[in-house]
Amino acid sequence: MGPSPLHPMLNPRSVAVFGASHASDSVGAKVYANLLKAGFEGPIHPINPKHKTLNGKPCFASLADIKSHVDLAVIATPAHTVPEIIRQCGEAGTKNAIVLSAGFGEGGTAQKDLGDKLKDAANRGGVRLLGPNCVGLVRPWLGLDATFLKATTPKGGLALVSQSGALCSAISDWAEPNQLGFSALVSLGNALDIGFGDAVDALAIDPKTNAILLYVEGLRDASSFISAVRRATRTKPVVVLKVGRHSQSSKAAQTHTGALMGSDDVFDAALTRAGAVRVDTFGQLFAAAEILSANKRAHGNRLAIITNGGGAGVLAADRAGDLNVDLPPPSETTLKALDKQLPKYWSRSNPIDILGDAKPADYKAAIAAAMDDPAFDGVLVMLTPQAMTDATEVALEITETVTKQAKKPVLACWMGESSVSEGRKHLSSNGIPDFTTPERSVEAFSYLAQHHLNRQLALEAPGPLPNGAPPDLDGVRLIIRAALMDGRSMLSDIESKAVLRAFGIPVNLTLEAAEAKDALVAAETLGFPVAMKINSPRSRINPISAGSASAFPQPPNSIKAFMKSSLPPAPPNPTPKSAASPSKPWPISKTPASL
Repeated sequence: MGPSPLHPMLNPRSVAVFGASHASDSVGAKVYANLLKAGFEGPIHPINPKHKTLNGKPCFASLADIKSHVDLAVIATPAHTVPEIIRQCGEAGTKNAIVLSAGFGEGGTAQKDLGDKLKDAANRGGVRLLGPNCVGLVRPWLGLDATFLKATTPKGGLALVSQSGALCSAISDWAEPNQLGFSALVSLGNALDIGFGDAVDALAIDPKTNAILLYVEGLRDASSFISAVRRATRTKPVVVLKVGRHSQSSKAAQTHTGALMGSDDVFDAALTRAGAVRVDTFGQLFAAAEILSANKRAHGNRLAIITNGGGAGVLAADRAGDLNVDLPPPSETTLKALDKQLPKYWSRSNPIDILGDAKPADYKAAIAAAMDDPAFDGVLVMLTPQAMTDATEVALEITETVTKQAKKPVLACWMGESSVSEGRKHLSSNGIPDFTTPERSVEAFSYLAQHHLNRQLALEAPGPLPNGAPPDLDGVRLIIRAALMDGRSMLSDIESKAVLRAFGIPVNLTLEAAEAKDALVAAETLGFPVAMKINSPRSRINPISAGSASAFPQPPNSIKAFMKSSLPPAPPNPTPKSAASPSKPWPISKTPASL
């Protein structure tokens, strides 16, 4: 692949700062100071007609006064001045700009009009815009900090793309004490031009980025977003924190950035098929980031839990049950190996409880056996502070064992603080992801399993529509109009499938049958198993298929006779037939054998 269209923005050779000043409380002053402090090696040009010099550097009245080419313009001036500045950028050949200023559509009509003017100026000049209403861009490996953030962002392999500038600020401040580093922090703000799709595509081919984190409030271009995520997940993990899942938070997010929210279930399904991992909380975002950025990979969801405390093991097992993480029993080979090393009363099950007086050698034996056991796709090692257990010595033993047998991901959970802090630091510094609670540890492994599964799903690309046939819009309108004339707000099963077929979406075949003999012919035509449903707008009944049965209103005797000969018996105490439900033909659907 060639360089991204955003390559000059992410890797500029020179920067100009509009609104740079001496005032300590101004955004322009802070951005200019951050650029100087971060160590950017290229020219940094302050632009402000009120000053002749700033920090010993010449200050220019306009971009045209700078005699050399400028790759990136960072704009921190009042909103009404920004469209004209963008026009000047286009004329000067500066094709990338970061607009930190707010006031372009977060509120009333006048602001939206100003946003339209800004976008129009950018389009005319061929200028790509990041923002407005954002905190800017950080590229730690370049020494580029074009933001007004307070904290210095450490170098690393994570890239964050966020619609919230405040979240960028919190993450930047949080990263260094938690030993996480970044290849990029990208604040999208209102995303009038550059959106998630553009940013993800650029970071997917960025050699410094190992994993991509996304904080999403709403999408302006869903198609671009999903396509970019799908491309990115083929080479590196993508973790998404999507807010606005409920009506109250959705309204708040729309007020914040002006982005529109869609159905959360639809977003979740699309994200899964694109290969990304979704999390629900800020803490989970970085638990996923820590485990995925460490280049740990699992090939399934079977976890071995090793612990010196039964209670801690139960907590981990409970969370595993919540997340559908499998805890298979150890193999016979593992049981025999551990019987030779561990005390007589160890659990002989999963979680592998090696008891409270476990020695470093006991941990070593348990980890080695679990890593060799084909029943497990990953290993979680837990330690609770005990008088007989040296947390630091165990950490040293684990590091040596994992280094020699790096066959599958190993996670650590050193519970407590003062007595385990040294051991925890040793684990982190040697590339073993460590967590402070059993629940967070299991969640981290679940992200590895989810990442593996979603990548497999992303490879199952649907085939092209046959012959590129256009959708039958007239037919769909007729179906919907007929339902509305009946006073209905919901389509029937047959009508819904007709609409889907009109758009070229494959669906299972459904036939109507008024009598038992018609049902038999339809079932033989489709082939078993089949599902039978009452075709009535007043009925809300679960499907009946070969191999399973659900409670439903009693059908006519002729239909009952057919069902009795073709399907397993219905469960006891079926729901009585409603006198208000008229008899209708029974639609019969061809269903997968799994149903």
